[in-house]
Amino acid sequence: MGNSNGKNRTHPVADHEPDYAYKDYGYDYEYDQRNDYDSGWHPDKTYGEAYFHEHNNDSPLTKRRSCTDVLCLILFLVFLGGWGAVAFLGIQGGDISKVIYPTDSQGNICGKGEMTDRQALLMFDLTQCLNPAVLVTGCLTTHVCVNKCPDENYSPLGEAKLGTNQQQIKERMKPFCKPVSDEQFKQDVETLVQKEICPPWYLKSSEVLGRCFPVSMKAEDNDSNEEVVVKRIDTGGDHDITKGEIEGSLYRLGAFLNIRQFGERIFMDLKETYWMIGLALIGACILSFVWIVLMRFLASFMVWVSILTVFLGIGGLLGYSGYRLYFVWLSTDPETHKNIFQLNWTPEIVDDFLKQRDTWMAFTIILGIIFLVIVLLFLFLRQRIMIAIALIEQGSKAVGQMFSSLFFPIIPFLLQLVVVGWFLVVALYLASWGEQEYRVAFKNDRDCSQFEGCSQTVNGSDSVPYQSNDTCTPEEFKPCIDSCPEAMCQFVKYTKNKDYSWMQFVNVFGLYWGVFFFSAFGEIVLAGVFSQWYWTFNKKTDLPDCSLGTAMWNATVFHLGTIAFGSLLIAIIRMIRTMLEYVERKCKRFNNDLTKCLIWCCKCCLWCLEKFMRFINRNAYIMCAVKSTNFCKSAKEAFNLLMRNLVRVVVLDSVVDFLLFLGKLVIVLLTGVASYMTFSGQIPEIKDDIPSLNYFFTPIVFIVIGSYFIASAFFGVYNMAVDTLFLCFLEDLERNDGSVEKPYYMSKSLKKILGKMEKSVNESRHRSP
Repeated sequence: MGNSNGKNRTHPVADHEPDYAYKDYGYDYEYDQRNDYDSGWHPDKTYGEAYFHEHNNDSPLTKRRSCTDVLCLILFLVFLGGWGAVAFLGIQGGDISKVIYPTDSQGNICGKGEMTDRQALLMFDLTQCLNPAVLVTGCLTTHVCVNKCPDENYSPLGEAKLGTNQQQIKERMKPFCKPVSDEQFKQDVETLVQKEICPPWYLKSSEVLGRCFPVSMKAEDNDSNEEVVVKRIDTGGDHDITKGEIEGSLYRLGAFLNIRQFGERIFMDLKETYWMIGLALIGACILSFVWIVLMRFLASFMVWVSILTVFLGIGGLLGYSGYRLYFVWLSTDPETHKNIFQLNWTPEIVDDFLKQRDTWMAFTIILGIIFLVIVLLFLFLRQRIMIAIALIEQGSKAVGQMFSSLFFPIIPFLLQLVVVGWFLVVALYLASWGEQEYRVAFKNDRDCSQFEGCSQTVNGSDSVPYQSNDTCTPEEFKPCIDSCPEAMCQFVKYTKNKDYSWMQFVNVFGLYWGVFFFSAFGEIVLAGVFSQWYWTFNKKTDLPDCSLGTAMWNATVFHLGTIAFGSLLIAIIRMIRTMLEYVERKCKRFNNDLTKCLIWCCKCCLWCLEKFMRFINRNAYIMCAVKSTNFCKSAKEAFNLLMRNLVRVVVLDSVVDFLLFLGKLVIVLLTGVASYMTFSGQIPEIKDDIPSLNYFFTPIVFIVIGSYFIASAFFGVYNMAVDTLFLCFLEDLERNDGSVEKPYYMSKSLKKILGKMEKSVNESRHRSP
């Protein structure tokens, strides 16, 4: 306990009051128990002046409010104007269709302009994608926009060489040729293929992200990789086209387009089950809502159900992992003894990963540690858990009487979605704001330097032959193509605008500030609602009719500047973290152990700083909602109040957060188990109605992640209620003493919680040497 005779005393008392020695008053709640716990204070510490000096019993809720942090609000509005200017320039200079739709070899955007009816992109010769340079230059073959992907395997050139009627060949291949005049299309098939107006052959394909990819030709054994798909006579080349070549071409092209067969399968699974995922997420919303409503009446029971469910869930997973580990350990299959670094990155990598002995050993060890930690927490924190449950019950009463607060998080969530959508649109326009870049390529490594027209003027006078990968323009390069058909001026990408970097920086910072702004708006509104509930003396009859509307009005009219201030601090820290990650990626190949260690230390410090600032911001918003003070003053008062009651914070606040987290975990576990039982075919009644999937875990992962965010939104109301009540509770202890003149605003249940906390602290002090 602190010394009662000093100006820095933790809870100063009037001059005539005696200096209390340590006493265990147990559950005598009429005694002024503010002096009855050890707050961690010592003479060298000072955490502001306590509220005991205030002799009136009025609520600290400010009746007349004033605008706070106006300069920060002006700064936020100025930034929004700048962000809007960046968006205007991006929309004016960019074309989002360049990013969404593929582009052919001449720079035409499929599905746009003259190519409106040609929305898919077909590549004439996929075997050209076997060249490793595809990662830099793209696939060095003609790209053409087509109306639809081929639905058959066909070789126009082979049929022409066999003497098939030319008109019949042209009718079948015309949908996959470049759009040319009827006069040009009158040429014979061989000429059309030679001039790369039409493809020499094509395969049955499916459309993926606007591009035509041959249907999977993955063979069951290596020998069939040599099976000929297109004969040499049909290609106009010097060798046959095999299944292995097509599969290899698809793989390398996938690297250039950032897609793989794995990604395609995931996409197809989502396409088949999107409506089921939607229904599951709606179910998660209903389950979360029902859980919150039940907590209003059965808070203690629901918390214990959460604890028991998590305990059994983790224990069940541990048992299942041990069961699988036992059988994998006894297996004689050599595949089970590989380590993760020996696995091949294929679409079947997940199945291969789950076959490994090391996988289930790791799962068992990790789950065993988690299970042990949970058991120890329950054993050693049982008293604190009981206290935290009592406070959650008080929070449930506040939520129950302010029931509209449960639906309020939908508003800031929708506003955050608007910010994210705006960011994505601006990012796409900025990414498409640039010129088309064409580069020189020579098929079959043909040397065209001796041909007329295959040279470029350098420094105004010198004529230098074109080299592979030189930049070019289709108009200037046309003479070279006419004299050397193997030469190509191939579209590669859109170059970035010179102002792209700083504009995208503004866009990313706007995303962070906007998302954190509306998150803070939600917190300060809920803080206003629950502080109004706490500081109303008669909570059954004196509560205002529309506390939520009043809190929204106060936050919108008076405290947007404070919201902008707090969200700006978090946005700056997050932006620094983003820049550090960008630098880490750029310098990855130059990193040694020392630089890696330094970068990770910086990332860890920034993460801790962001967590600390979020804690400060949250309590500052509560103070601002109560007293209408600016951000700095609110943060200072909240921090000092918490530090003056440090033991209570440690005893209660973190345990409450942990218990509410368990509630969210239960929602996730229930939806995850239900989705697993559904998609793995464990429910016979609906097994035949579940679509056939490449990976049954694909919808499960999305359902689990979505359920967590949904549960977080609902439980976030409880979190804010408990945090607000806790801070008001601490101030109530300092303002009042429970006497007739200065009665507590807290309920009898909260007084009981206070007594339990004092007893817990006293017992800890008796046990300490």
